[in-house]
Amino acid sequence: MKKILVSALVLTLLLGSFTGCGNKYRQIDVPKELKIDEKTLSEDTDELLSIDDTTPLLTALPDEGLYIYYTDRTVKSGVLVKYDGMLQFFAWRFTPELARPDVYIADYNGDGEKDIAFTYVSEVGETQFCENLHLLLRTEDKFEDRYYTGEKASIQCGNHLVVAPKGDDKYIAYIDGEPTEFTLTGHGEFSQLYLKHIQDFTLGETITVELDPGLVFVGESSPVFSTFRYIADVVPTDGDVKQQNARITFE
Repeated sequence: MKKILVSALVLTLLLGSFTGCGNKYRQIDVPKELKIDEKTLSEDTDELLSIDDTTPLLTALPDEGLYIYYTDRTVKSGVLVKYDGMLQFFAWRFTPELARPDVYIADYNGDGEKDIAFTYVSEVGETQFCENLHLLLRTEDKFEDRYYTGEKASIQCGNHLVVAPKGDDKYIAYIDGEPTEFTLTGHGEFSQLYLKHIQDFTLGETITVELDPGLVFVGESSPVFSTFRYIADVVPTDGDVKQQNARITFE
């Protein structure tokens, strides 16, 4: 049964077979090379989420009526989002076998409509991190994808955060001009701040991004991490995604 469900997405698109079987979902931006099997996306098979990773169902919030399916990458790489009467395709590239998806529904832009936040959690050893964020903002007839990369999060962090030496192993971290002093011993001359392009997003009623800034010292081959953490709220504004309410925490 599982093999049948997976292989159903490999065939040529037959839109009539999907809409002609009484399915209530309106298709948006679905590529012609995909075949949508109405049985695969029926309410009866949405419970396949709990079986294993061989099913096309990637993740779901059943209480909200949200289901996200991945398509066969040999045909078209991406996902199908089924929610609120719509079945919409997004060309997201990731490897389901190597990442665990996370999803949340809330009104992120304050327009009274429910939006969808999606990220995928990768694991390296005992460390988990989220590389990128998709904010699906509800418009009148579809969802608009605001794609927020870890690289962009790093750049925006650099606009909020500045670190400067004070002397005697003392340093000052400035967040939007507000200073916080901290101590770091055992290092020489401070050179610059280093920000990785892999960040950690936490989804909820508010979305936050968390970065681990590194301090670069003259003569040392690697940045020094785990001194403090940078946290900011992630919000959609003016056709973009930006950070607000930036702060730092010390371990």
